[in-house]
Amino acid sequence: MIKNMNSTTPAKQNEFGLTAREIEVLHKLAAGLRNQEIAEALFLSEGTVKNYISSIYSKLNVKGRREAARKARDSGMMDR
Repeated sequence: MIKNMNSTTPAKQNEFGLTAREIEVLHKLAAGLRNQEIAEALFLSEGTVKNYISSIYSKLNVKGRREAARKARDSGMMDR
């Protein structure tokens, strides 16, 4: 039997292959923050945030913020 070596990260968070940082960005995005606000909150450049969001959309197979947030909530990655 193979054990989850990263016991602090729930399996649901990795269902789509999101990194820990992408999950942080996704939470901020779902909370309604704009790119600049996410950048300031996570000490990133706005360009880096845009790259993370693009990656999140690709991994979740969605086209926008609302759809990404809905899919993350529906899959159990975030509280409703």
